[in-house]
Amino acid sequence: MKPASIILSVYLFCIVPALAGPGLVPLENATAEPAFTLPDLKDRTHTQQDYRGKVVLVNFWASWCPPCIQELPELERLRETFVNEPFEILAVNVGEPKFRVWKFVRLVNFDLPVLLDTRKELFEAWGLTVLPTSFLLDGNGRIRYWVQSTPRWDSEATLSVIRELLQEQETTQ
Repeated sequence: MKPASIILSVYLFCIVPALAGPGLVPLENATAEPAFTLPDLKDRTHTQQDYRGKVVLVNFWASWCPPCIQELPELERLRETFVNEPFEILAVNVGEPKFRVWKFVRLVNFDLPVLLDTRKELFEAWGLTVLPTSFLLDGNGRIRYWVQSTPRWDSEATLSVIRELLQEQETTQ
């Protein structure tokens, strides 16, 4: 691929959507996410069943995507906000070799669970084309909200949505 093509691809698929800065988009009919089984950087396997009973933010990202990199600290702060709640963030790296992801995560000191979708199978199964893209799942594993780009994870609107899902989870237990 020519350098100009790479720059154009990054611009179209990462930077343009990120500039729009949309908020979380609710889904009219909450749907179950496609099943997933992915390894993390320590070769531990994670499945959607591992997170039943928790509100889960699934974030698809790549180390070459500037908006993805920009939102990583926000995601860590978001996790800290809900540290004592049944809330998890899964950072799913898309299409990169394990060693490259490991090096990048160490370089930026990123401390959330990083799952590897090296062959882009989950990315494609969820019908995605843009990075970053994130989904908020309720405690039953249903996709309730999604966003392309970052919704400003520390905004009151975003925090309110997460609190609402946590409250729903609390009342169903």
